[in-house]
Amino acid sequence: MAMIDTVIFDMGGVLVNLDWDSVCARLKEQSSLEACAVRREVINGPIVRSTMLGLISSRGYHQALCEKLAAGLSYDEFVDIWNSLLSTNEAIVSIVERLKPNHRLVLGSNTDAIHFTSAIERFPVLEVFERYFVSYKMGLLKPDPAFFDHVLQRLDTPASNCLFIDDRAENVASARSVGMIGLEFTISEKLRSDLDAVL
Repeated sequence: MAMIDTVIFDMGGVLVNLDWDSVCARLKEQSSLEACAVRREVINGPIVRSTMLGLISSRGYHQALCEKLAAGLSYDEFVDIWNSLLSTNEAIVSIVERLKPNHRLVLGSNTDAIHFTSAIERFPVLEVFERYFVSYKMGLLKPDPAFFDHVLQRLDTPASNCLFIDDRAENVASARSVGMIGLEFTISEKLRSDLDAVL
């Protein structure tokens, strides 16, 4: 069995918590659309996917999403609401710190420039990561296997030496399809036991 020397973490839903209900509720307050329509647009809708792929700028994203939601928010107001999605996952910190001495830690995330900039400023757990692979800079989104191929190419390491951790089953399946070891994240306690089993 190959020696796992690189551990790749997803960001949202693993390293940091996501509160979609709160963000959708706050945007709904500003929108004339029904709550279900706001939610459909905000959670990985086409405009959100475009900014995660780096196809539109942060300001272009603000403009396009607010137009779609019929919401009259300034850029700063929008950024404040959008960044309220992210909060600290205290339970993951000790796991990351335990892995750091003997593993290369890498981030592999579907994210946009607003969220990633805020996350780097707000969450010290990200400071221990050696490399950041973020979708808006790569022009690739998980679960596209090309996302993982790109990461492997840049890291110059065999897939079998990499462990990938994500909260979405389809992303874990895609990582496994290129030869990585994959773990689906649910809660930190289970991740600890899963890591003990594979490392």
